Amino acid sequence: MGIWLGIMFAVLSCSAYTAAAVAQRRLAVRVTAPLTGRRQVVDLLRHPLWWVSLVFNGGRAGFQVAAVSFAPLTVIQPLGVLVLVFGIPWSARLGGRRVSRAEWRGAAFTVVALGALLAVSVTNGQGGVLDTPGSVLVGVGTTALLLVTAWGAGRVPSTAWRSYLLAGAAGVAFGVSSATVKTSVAVIADTGAAGLAHPATLATPVIAILGLFLAQAAYQGMDLGAPLGITTLTNPVAASVVGVAFMGESYAGGWAGGAVALVSALLAAHGIRLLTVPQDTARTGAPAEADPRRDSMPR
Repeated sequence: MGIWLGIMFAVLSCSAYTAAAVAQRRLAVRVTAPLTGRRQVVDLLRHPLWWVSLVFNGGRAGFQVAAVSFAPLTVIQPLGVLVLVFGIPWSARLGGRRVSRAEWRGAAFTVVALGALLAVSVTNGQGGVLDTPGSVLVGVGTTALLLVTAWGAGRVPSTAWRSYLLAGAAGVAFGVSSATVKTSVAVIADTGAAGLAHPATLATPVIAILGLFLAQAAYQGMDLGAPLGITTLTNPVAASVVGVAFMGESYAGGWAGGAVALVSALLAAHGIRLLTVPQDTARTGAPAEADPRRDSMPR
């Protein structure tokens, strides 16, 4: 019974994440300028869709915690591909267009690849939490990585590649924040209010908020599929890397799992390429066979 409760909560988490992503994508249609200035950020924060996305993201996090409490990661993580199954047709419908055949193929490739990758990228789950030095290193290092990636992405002339970088950084932020949240909860349970000053507790809101802004920026000029697929890919991979490197977990896939992960990553990259739909194409309903190298950032 417990595992079915975990699956139910995982599906609810995916549904909430999909709603949050669709809200952020619709917000990107309304606030079209790249989020590089104070005015654009203020416009973003004033829009109701931003706060709607925050509510759904909070629900996603809560359902995910409940899911892993009842079922193992090997069951829960592969279900993350449902956000693509739910999100791509939903976003296209709200945008007044039909999902193209290229997008359907891209979604199929990406779902299969992500399912296989997530199945072999999990750890054994036997580790602990981040210690204080590890929390500082992970918190400061991740924050620096996210800021540098955002800075670099803003200087990439291609809309598609800018979206790829920002979406990948958002996935890293969400994956790392799951590790810092786990640590923070454990520390507060052990030490009480003193745990609020722990580096993991302090790092969590910074990394999570950066992740939300990076995800929002990834949708600027792009439709939902490609950035959502990349975020879904990098999230559990980043969490697994932190678990293995800093939390005493061990990779459960072995060499065979590594080979599967490599093939899956290549297949996912092809699927994401097919899912790449620039915003102007999404608006007009033109074919989605656009070359990302020809895209240029909106000015």
